[in-house]
Amino acid sequence: MKKLFFLLVVALMAAPSLQAQSALELAKQQRELNEFNTKILKAKPTKSVKKEAKKLENDGWLVPVGEKTIAQQIMASQLYAEELMVDEEGITVKRYFSQPSVSKAGSYNAAYAAARANIQIEVASMIKTEIVAAMQAKIDNNQSSAISASTMDKFNQRAKAVVDQTLTAGIPLVTIYRRDENGNFEVQVRIAYDKQQLSAHIKKNMAKELEQEGDELNEIVDEVLKNKF
Repeated sequence: MKKLFFLLVVALMAAPSLQAQSALELAKQQRELNEFNTKILKAKPTKSVKKEAKKLENDGWLVPVGEKTIAQQIMASQLYAEELMVDEEGITVKRYFSQPSVSKAGSYNAAYAAARANIQIEVASMIKTEIVAAMQAKIDNNQSSAISASTMDKFNQRAKAVVDQTLTAGIPLVTIYRRDENGNFEVQVRIAYDKQQLSAHIKKNMAKELEQEGDELNEIVDEVLKNKF
């Protein structure tokens, strides 16, 4: 009995130590990846990127005053797509996903705003669709005690507002424009989103309405953003 008690005490004492060690290891991995990503982000445009930029320039595309060159923007876009992070399970995953859009209007500002709005609408729709599909899969497979048809109804009612609030913090990667024969502005935009931040914001904004579903809904949001985008 004494021996059993001693082993239990040792196990309980070791648990926090193992957790601390695991957290330190994850932090170390994240630092290493951050250093690696920083080096990548300082890289100069490659030959293929310069070729792509040249084609866009020949097609009449320009950069707004104060923006990076087309080549620099394309390079940044590619590097963000390759940037990595370590998730809570210690798995290396892509950190960002991006979405492009092109819009045309009588002024640059109107075309730019429309392109940004289109991206937000498209990304919000994709995220909502994937989360609802994941919820439905859990219900169909009887894998959840908390997720129900009522959960899906509540999510659908609030999803647009919640996701729209979350998507305001996108990172502009590409912003270029050109004029057509009628003098209208055609603006091409690409926005990147940090999947980890998106997940955190969506969960926070849904916490009050879906408090009962809690952990299971959080897991669904994490998995959707990690694996579908």
